[in-house]
This record gives sequence, structure tokens and C-alpha cells, in this order.
Amino acid sequence: MKKILSIILSAIMLCCILIPAVSAAEVDVSKPESAHVSFGDDGKLTILQIADMQDNAVLSSYVKLLIKAAIEKTAPDLIVLTGDNIAGYSCATKGEAKLAIRQFMTIFEKYGIPVVQVFGNHDDQDTALTKEGQVEYYETYKCFIGCKGVIAEKTVDGKTMKNVGTYNVPIYESANSDNVLFNIWCFDSGNYNPDKTYGGYGYVLDEQIEWYVQKSNELKTANGGEAVPSIAFQHIVPPQIKYALKEVENGTEGAIGFDGKSFILPDYCNPASNWLSEAPCPPNPDFAEGYKQVDAMLSQGDVLGVFFGHDHINSYDVEYKGIHLVSSPGCTTASYNDSNRGFRAITIDKTDLTTYTSEVYNARDLSEDKPLLSSFVTLYAVWDVIVNFFENLWDNITGLF
Repeated sequence: MKKILSIILSAIMLCCILIPAVSAAEVDVSKPESAHVSFGDDGKLTILQIADMQDNAVLSSYVKLLIKAAIEKTAPDLIVLTGDNIAGYSCATKGEAKLAIRQFMTIFEKYGIPVVQVFGNHDDQDTALTKEGQVEYYETYKCFIGCKGVIAEKTVDGKTMKNVGTYNVPIYESANSDNVLFNIWCFDSGNYNPDKTYGGYGYVLDEQIEWYVQKSNELKTANGGEAVPSIAFQHIVPPQIKYALKEVENGTEGAIGFDGKSFILPDYCNPASNWLSEAPCPPNPDFAEGYKQVDAMLSQGDVLGVFFGHDHINSYDVEYKGIHLVSSPGCTTASYNDSNRGFRAITIDKTDLTTYTSEVYNARDLSEDKPLLSSFVTLYAVWDVIVNFFENLWDNITGLF
């Protein structure tokens, strides 16, 4: 009898091990689903990506004007905030963090446009308002349709990376249809890798990937066995960027040093909207765990592109094995940036769901016919030149010693 019980117990334990840590059924994504975001009467969906605001608790007037101009220019159906929405390190108390969020959420509330967000590496840095607490505060705004979604964490040597807010937003054929034609994935890509051997920036954890695969399959089943075309948003650059850029000889003019080598953008990139002004900052490229997310997307075959921020002064759309890796510029004034600060608008046309179009709008584009904003653009352009001059001067001086 004891032997039989032992066998049964072992079987139960084995089953528990084989069950994924997070299942699609366990993750409540009812809010983004019930928001019923759909293609417009013109058959199109426009998404405005806002990256790296991370101003102080009080958002600068310049960034507020830029956000309003971007909304009016692009008339988006959905706004996606791709992390470092606030600078946690300058918002120590819960009240300060809420004030920082309030600065931009009241703008979106006024325009009545649905908003979702993912976290960056600075949102919860050195602030008393946790990621869960921030989501709860976002939820006090009617326009916010995101959720806590998958909550996953990894602890190594007492250091924990907690990822909150991985979920999907189905895009319906029309306002009166329940047919899902497209899908938006929102991933928390973490803050900092707790693994002391590799360190560096965060990445999407196994539980999040397991949920993504399950949900992707669920959408596929409901779509008659065909994968539902999707795009994904997150903050941190996937490490596959190492293989999507063009490697060149050290010393090549315009090349950026990254992972011990030199890179430029591929020849197919249009310089009018693509630029590589700093080294990409993905998770440690030697850390195998960081590659799992995009590898899973390749296996599922549903993701057209991954859109991210994090690198404030980069803008590019490059390909890795058929998946586009798309960097969008930041719009901050409190953290480092340059005169190309701006936003990316992505348009999906339901007549061809195999692709998308996107356009970057920088501050200069948005300031046309807006005298006050134009004054800010000029002021900050001069400031950026001054700052860059002294930074280069300092680098040259320290390089002599």
C-alpha cells in the first residue's frame, strides 16, 4: 500500500513540475480585451509609441507640448508607453511617483485615447511605489486599458528582478465585430539582471515566455489554426540586435562600438528615419537566457516586429530572421537626449496584415505652425549643442591622462 501511495505521490509531483508556472487561464487580461480596440472605418489602426519620458516628478512643459503635438499630428487609436515613463530615482515617495504619472496621464485622459504601458529599468528604481502600485494608479484613469498581467520574478544571491505587466491587446476587425484580426503584445523586459556573472540590463523571464506561447496558441486556435499577426512592445532591446546590425572594421567612420566590435546600420536603412547614435543596450549578449524571447517568437511565427525604446538617441528598423527590431527615440528633457527627440507612429492596414508602416516624428516636425513649441525646440537645440561641446571637451581632456 505504501509503495502504491509513493508511486501516486511521485506522479503528482512530476505533474506539478511539468505544469508551467503561469498559464494563459491564470492571467487576467480581461481589461485590454474588453476595451475592444479595433480597426477604424478606414480599415487602419494607428499606434503612437512614446518612449523614455523619464522626466522628474513634474514633467517639463516642453515634453507636454511635444506629446500634445504628436497626438494631434498622428491621431492615434492607441498609445503605447514603452518604459522609463517616470524616473523612479527622482520620485522617492509614492506621492511623487503618482505625481509623475499624473503629469502625462491627464493629457491622455483629456484626448480620450486608450493607453497601455510597459515598464523600463527606471520606473521603479529607488521609489516607494512598486510596479504593482504603479499599475493600480494607472488604472485610476479611464483611458488606461492595461493590466498587471503576468507577474514573474527571478532572485539570485538575494537580488530580485520582478517583471510586472505582460499582457496582450487584441485588435478586432471593427467596432461591432468579435473577430480578432491583429494582436499587440506588451512585455515587461525587467530592469537589471540579478545574475552577478552576467549582470547588465533585464530581460523577459521564462514565465512570461511560457504565457506568451500559450496565449499565442490560444489566439491561433480561435483563428482557425492560423497565427494572428502581431507586434510587440517592450523597453529593453533584445540581444539579437547584435546580429541585425552590420559589422564593419574598427575605425570605420560613423561606426558604433558594441560588444567589442564595430557596427553600422544595414544598407537598406533610410538615413532620414534611421540613425545609430549610441551603442544598443540589450541584456548581456553572452547571457543565453536573454535570447529566449525572440527565439520563441520565431517559433510561433506571429510577431512581425518588436518595438522598444531604452536607447534615447537611436532610431532604426532592422531585421533579424524576418522579425523587425525597431528602436524609437526618447522624448525626455531631464535625461540625456538630442535634437532628434520624438515619437514613432505605427500604422496597421487590415488589407495587408503581413506588414506595417511606421514614421518617426521629431520635435522639429511637430513644431511646425506651433510658435511656442518652436521656441522650445530652438532653445533645447542650442542647449544640446552646448552640452555636447562640453561633454566632448571633457572626454578629450580626460583622454590625455
